[in-house]
Formats: sequence, structure tokens, C-alpha cells
Amino acid sequence: MQEMGLVGFGPGARAIMSLYHNVTFTEPYPEGAVTLPVGSALNVGINTEGVEKGTFVVILEDCYTTNTSTPDDPIRHYFIKNRCISDPLHVTVLESGSSLQAHFSAMLFLYQNNYRDMFVHCSLSLCDKTASSCSTECLTRKSRSIAYRRALTVGPITWAKQ
Repeated sequence: MQEMGLVGFGPGARAIMSLYHNVTFTEPYPEGAVTLPVGSALNVGINTEGVEKGTFVVILEDCYTTNTSTPDDPIRHYFIKNRCISDPLHVTVLESGSSLQAHFSAMLFLYQNNYRDMFVHCSLSLCDKTASSCSTECLTRKSRSIAYRRALTVGPITWAKQ
């Protein structure tokens, strides 16, 4: 698992993304490669450190998978894009915009019987809830301010053939 900090929020701010065994988000998988059964839930949690508790909240901006560890890979499958859930039947945001943690769960399926490794990438923002309203509403491309965000990456995730 790669750990990357948040861009533009001071040297002490740091975010860590992990995969979890279930939606209680109490038992993370160990760092490194994770093998999941096809059709299982992917439970992703993000925790921040070095940020003033009660002042800031974490908002999920974009979360997607690629077959490489490169967040800039143009071939992506989005779970969340511009704060919008891509597929409400298979993706559930459990926490975003209410604390220094964010959690979502997504059902995983093979795309065209592709058993290749995949990586999950998420970009997020920290919102100062004392200075602005920290809405997690879906953003249209027109209303979104463009800002450079460095993505958090976790993986590889491999598939257990059944």
C-alpha cells in the first residue's frame, strides 16, 4: 500500500487509505497485495492524521480502479466521480463530509472476464467546516473548481478464481 499526503494542507496533514474485511471498518487487510473472491465487496476506508479534529472534514472527490499503480492511467472504472456515485446499485458511500474519515463499499465484478490485478485510487478534499459549508453534493463539471489533487493508492488487488 502506498501512503500519500494531502496536497496543500500543511506538512502535518496525512491521509491513509486501506482495504477492510467488512463494512465495520475495524479489521484492515495487511499492506500489500490482497486477494478477494470475484463478486465480493470492496470496503475502502480513508483516515486522516495531523488535522485539527472538529474543524475539518474529509470529502471523497473521485475514487476509481485501474490495472496499474499509476493514478493517471487513462483507463479507469469509477466508483465516485465529482462526488457522484457512479452506480448506486453497486456503490455505497458510508461516510464522507462528516468527520476526518471517509468510507465506501463497492461490489466488484470482472470486467469482460479480466482477471488482471487492479488498484484503487481516491482523491479527496479537506473542508474547513468553520469557514464554509462542506457539502458532499454531486458536482457537475461546470461547478467544480479545478485543483491538483494527488490520489491515494491501494493495491494490487487480485482475484480468486472460483
